[in-house]
Amino acid sequence: MTQAAFPLDHAPPGEAGKSYARRLKTGFFERYCSGDVVLDVGYSGYDNPEGKTALPRAIGIDLDYPGYDGLHLPFGDASVDTVFSSHCLEHIAQERDAIREWFRVFKVGGFLVCFVPHLALYEKRSSLPSRWNGDHKRFYTPASLMAAVEGALDVNSFRLRHLKDNDIGFDYALGPDEHSQGCYEIELVIEKIRKPDWELA
Repeated sequence: MTQAAFPLDHAPPGEAGKSYARRLKTGFFERYCSGDVVLDVGYSGYDNPEGKTALPRAIGIDLDYPGYDGLHLPFGDASVDTVFSSHCLEHIAQERDAIREWFRVFKVGGFLVCFVPHLALYEKRSSLPSRWNGDHKRFYTPASLMAAVEGALDVNSFRLRHLKDNDIGFDYALGPDEHSQGCYEIELVIEKIRKPDWELA
């Protein structure tokens, strides 16, 4: 994809739409999602009646995609440029298996772009169940999300390129009994690298 492949007037559904313009303006999409083959895993969500993907030209992957069972992707090893997932990982029971599977399909030099709701911003409670989404299997902080990645993948098979709390427009006046307003997510990007021949001492 090129810069022209990310039109400013694209209106992604749900959480992915809240920060689309910012990510476009800052070059986030051009940097991490501009390859020819981008998968949008879990794109259909709860509020997407038109079946739009978060990124133009991305391949939308959900339970109705042929060969996809909610975990295994029907794509060859190292066959895609980016796996993009917005507010999906928290719904998957086998978290580390999903991360490994996503990692399997993207190329060396490719990216996993993953957004999840933040424990302190969205859930606003320390443990399950989620008050706002009963299907959430776990809560995330930046540290716990990175722990999941590090627990799933081999050392020196990836590098962390981006980890950020996205609280743009978040209303800190709303307490735990009120649904959050604004953005309330963690942004993560990892890049697959070619593993060196040596192992850790």
